[in-house]
Amino acid sequence: MKSKHVTLAGWIKPFLDTKEVWEEVITKTGKTKLVSKITPKYRYCVAHGGRGGGKSYEIATLLVLLACQKKNTILCSRSLKGAIADSVHALLKIVIDNLELSNYFHITREKIICKINGSEFIFKGLLRNIDSLKSIPVINYVWLEEADNLTWNSWRTLKPTIRANNSQIFISMNPKNKTDCIYREFIADEAVKGDDAYVVYVHWSDNIYFNDILNNERLRDLNAGDMDLYQHIWEGALLEHSDAQIFKNKWVVEEFIEPENMYAYYGLDFGYSVDPTAAIRCYINDNNLYITHEFFKVGVEIDHIGQACERYIPGFKESRVVADNSRPETISFMRRQFYRVEGCDKGKGSIEDGIAFIRSFQKVIIHPRCTELIKEFTLYSYKIDPHSNDITTIIVDKHNHGIDALRYALERIMKKTSANYDILARL
Repeated sequence: MKSKHVTLAGWIKPFLDTKEVWEEVITKTGKTKLVSKITPKYRYCVAHGGRGGGKSYEIATLLVLLACQKKNTILCSRSLKGAIADSVHALLKIVIDNLELSNYFHITREKIICKINGSEFIFKGLLRNIDSLKSIPVINYVWLEEADNLTWNSWRTLKPTIRANNSQIFISMNPKNKTDCIYREFIADEAVKGDDAYVVYVHWSDNIYFNDILNNERLRDLNAGDMDLYQHIWEGALLEHSDAQIFKNKWVVEEFIEPENMYAYYGLDFGYSVDPTAAIRCYINDNNLYITHEFFKVGVEIDHIGQACERYIPGFKESRVVADNSRPETISFMRRQFYRVEGCDKGKGSIEDGIAFIRSFQKVIIHPRCTELIKEFTLYSYKIDPHSNDITTIIVDKHNHGIDALRYALERIMKKTSANYDILARL
C-alpha cells in the first residue's frame, strides 16, 4: 500500500501537532479513506509576512488534509468574493493536484467537495455576505486570505458566527497599516493575543521551495531603490511610510457614516483586456475627501459597464459621471442606455494637477469596502532613480485605474478656488 509524505513548514507544526506521514487505506467495503493525525490546539492561527514565505500554500495543504480526515465544512474567504476564484480556490486545486488527490475531490466553481466523507469547501466574500454565514449550520474551519483588507465590522461579526466545537480560524496576511483590524488584535506590540492564538511571522527565507525565479524578483525590487516598498513586499513590514508613495500621509482607511444630502461625485475609467474598468463614488465634507464605493473588474463588456457599476455604486444610474474621454464610442453607447456619462477634459498636466488637488484636502478617507482603491493608494508611487536611489517627480503609470477615475470625478471643481464644493458641483 502506497504511503504519501507531506512535509509541512516548521512554523505550522506547533499549531497542529501534525503527523508528517499520512496513509491511503482501502477498507473492506472497497471505499477509500485518508487518515491523518491532526490535533487542534489553537482557536486562531495568524501567519503574517511578505511575499515568498509560502503562507497560503501551507494553509491550503493543511485544510486539504483536514478535509480528508473527517467530514468538515471549511469556509474560505476574502473581503470580496470575486477575488477568491483567482487565489484561494485556484490554490486549493493546485494543492489537491500536487497531493495526487484529484480523484477524491469534486471541484466546481462554487464548491470543492471531498468524495470520501462529504467535507466541503465553500467560498464567500465577507464584505457583502457576512450575514449569510449565520445560515450555515456548522463551520469547522475558516481561512481568511489577505486579511489586511478585512473590515472591523466583518471581523466582529465573523468571530461569534464560528462557534462549532474545536473550530479554528486560519489567517494569512501581509499587513499594510497600523489600523488593519487583524494587525491591531494579534500582531501589534500592544495586542493582547491570549492563549488561544498562535501568531507567527513567516519569512521568504523559511520557504524551502523559494526558487531562483522568486529570488530574482526579490533582488529586482531590492535594487529598485524604494526600501520601504521592498520591506513591505518581501519582509512583511507596514507600508504606511514609503517615501515614494504619492499620497503619503494624506489618506486613511476608516469606516464612516455619510451625512444626509451630501452631493456625490462619480468617476469612471474604462478598462481593456488586462486593465480593470474602475468606477468611484466620493463626496467632500469639511475639506476632507471621502471615498464611499468602488467598482473594479477586468473584461467587462461595453454593454454591461453601466449595470455592473450600478450593482456596486449607489446612485450611479441617476448621477453625472465623468469618464475617460479616450473612449468616446463607449461614452456614446452608455448615454444611449440613459446613463449621464460625459468625457473628461484631460489635457497637459492633468495628472499632476489631479494629484495636487487630491493632496490639497486635509485628509482622504477611504471606506474599508474600497479594497482595490486602498491597494492603489498604497502602491501608487513616484519613480526611483536606479543610480542614485533618489525619488524623482516621474509618476509610475501603474496602480492608478481607480485614482484616474477619482481625478475625473473631481475634474470639474479641482481648479476652482472657492471652498464651497457643493455649490460648485451644481454649476
